[in-house]
Amino acid sequence: MRIAHLSDTHLGYAYRGFTRTDPVSGRNQRSLDIEAAYEAAISDILTRDVDLVVHAGDVFHHTRPTWHALRCFIRQSRRLEEAGLRYIVIAGNHDTARLRTTGTAFSVLDLALPETMFVTGDEPQTIEFAELNLAVLAVPHGAVSGLLPVIPSPREEMRNLLVTHGMVPGLTVQGHHEPGEEVLSMTLLDAAFDYIALGHYHIAGRQGGNAWYSGATERMGWGDELVQPGYLLVTLGSPGDEPSVETVTLATRPMVTLHALSGDGRTARELTDLALDRALTLGKPEAMTRIELRDTPRPVRRETEAMLRRESPGVVWSLQVYAPASILSPATERPERSAMGDLRTLFAAFVAERTGTEYDQDFAAAFLARGERALAEAEDAAETIAASEDPAA
Repeated sequence: MRIAHLSDTHLGYAYRGFTRTDPVSGRNQRSLDIEAAYEAAISDILTRDVDLVVHAGDVFHHTRPTWHALRCFIRQSRRLEEAGLRYIVIAGNHDTARLRTTGTAFSVLDLALPETMFVTGDEPQTIEFAELNLAVLAVPHGAVSGLLPVIPSPREEMRNLLVTHGMVPGLTVQGHHEPGEEVLSMTLLDAAFDYIALGHYHIAGRQGGNAWYSGATERMGWGDELVQPGYLLVTLGSPGDEPSVETVTLATRPMVTLHALSGDGRTARELTDLALDRALTLGKPEAMTRIELRDTPRPVRRETEAMLRRESPGVVWSLQVYAPASILSPATERPERSAMGDLRTLFAAFVAERTGTEYDQDFAAAFLARGERALAEAEDAAETIAASEDPAA
């Protein structure tokens, strides 16, 4: 039997570093690129004669996705339903609500896509397909982050598949870790599954045993420069057989860091001409590119940036300038929710210090719950504002 394993589609993503808009729709071009990648993945899957499709989390980039992101997911996923393909979707850390009572888009998506199996809450779920002799344990982010560990129990004499979302212990990640990121239990990963479909890490690859990350379907910020977007085709034989895994790459917008330039003794005009020459040599007018300017005074760097914004279109799709300090944060993006996470920790410590002296236990519990709810609502509101920066959101 064959399984298509994809994850980290991040529909609704709009990187602020790439502000170009589509001339037809007026929308952020990178948001459109992300949607096109999901469409390309579905189109390819439909040609592969698969028995099951699994999405290992982070369907959306926000818990409250834009209407465009929802429309894209429904429209493309419906193609799988119309083809009669089984489709299991779990939630990742990006599309799991911080405050469970607020709900998520998945609560309505299961109405729009009745044949798609969504496992997006706080509990794992086992789904059996007798006709495939297959048992699937779906463990969403909410279950991974729960207080109680998930104890797997593979079905005897059946093929067993685990779908989950999180970091494999010991995996080295370039750049910062995401708030809300969870490290997966080795108890979960070491179980006797015929295949473990992982989501969260954007670079595809085997993680020991039968555990594989499928990678993302598109690149996000510069931290994803080394990502080869795509998904995995997995062939399972009899129970206990080693799976055969094939990487399917998707054609997406290239992302390239050009060779650095030294600004020592050079004018902005000279730096601009050198940068444009390197971009032209690349021969990829559709590419997102960036170049580091070393030993360059800030006024010269800013003038160079302005000249490149005017003159680079047609040579490359985008050409960003960054200083050496920026290399410490390759993604050049703000870590999401880090400030909110600090506030939550500080507030909990504030309440704990006063419990038993200024506050009794009942008041402290109610005050803590109310504060956490307020912070979660502020977090959701911030996500909504960020998503609305897509012109057509």
